[in-house]
Amino acid sequence: MCIRAFVAVFVLVLFHRCTADIGLARLIRPGSRIAIFLLVFIRSFGALAALAASLQAQSVREPQPDARRLQLGADSLDVFIVRQHQQQRTGTVTDRLDTVRVNGEVRLQRVYRRVDLVLGNGLDTLVDRFPDLIPRSVHSWSDGGGSEVLAWRAGRVTGMVEPPGGAKRSIDTAAAPSLYSGASFDLVLRASPLAEGYEVAALSYSGRQGARTLTAKVVGSEVIAGFGDTWRVDADFAGRSVTFWIAKGSRRLIRQIIRAAPGTEVLLMARKN
Repeated sequence: MCIRAFVAVFVLVLFHRCTADIGLARLIRPGSRIAIFLLVFIRSFGALAALAASLQAQSVREPQPDARRLQLGADSLDVFIVRQHQQQRTGTVTDRLDTVRVNGEVRLQRVYRRVDLVLGNGLDTLVDRFPDLIPRSVHSWSDGGGSEVLAWRAGRVTGMVEPPGGAKRSIDTAAAPSLYSGASFDLVLRASPLAEGYEVAALSYSGRQGARTLTAKVVGSEVIAGFGDTWRVDADFAGRSVTFWIAKGSRRLIRQIIRAAPGTEVLLMARKN
């Protein structure tokens, strides 16, 4: 039962017990003990409701990424399509992390390149502030998704999206201080203080999809042969189920499963160094 529901039930039960043997006229008689009690209780209920709202808000943890947890350099992953438990290798992903300095600010630059027979080819260049991963820019292109260019500046997100064969659409919208780039969500997870049961909800933005709340939870630990201990993290990526296996030490992405459709998954598997 949620906290607000518990408080509401508590109020109803207490009110019923107080009024079971007392007439309504006596209840509302000015100066009566019950009237005074109810006045105090109603005032206290406001504080209880505020406390309940505060506790409920705290149960959803905002991201606290620290990119210093990440291992810089390049990773290579193989891409497989899995249908009815039969997997076929279709392509590769290269994922490179570096730090750069722009106007005196240290930033994390990610270059993510996909070459794949089924999913198509794509290239993303993502730049976020180091180490808290506050977004700075996105340059994205793919066969199936077209192009997307975004910049975060002075509390706004501006840019454009151009789908394949479609009209270009301009973007200019307010950006909350806690708004992350949807394209960097896995980096936010990998840079977070992961632990058993850790949960996070990140307000994220994508030019193609708009603002979404992306959620994730650490559901356990698994040892993957050749890679060692990993955190298994289940995530809801704008309605799509995704699972990440993140190395506990290096925070490398070791394995990722995207559930594309019933009976069909996309598997990314890191290559051993």
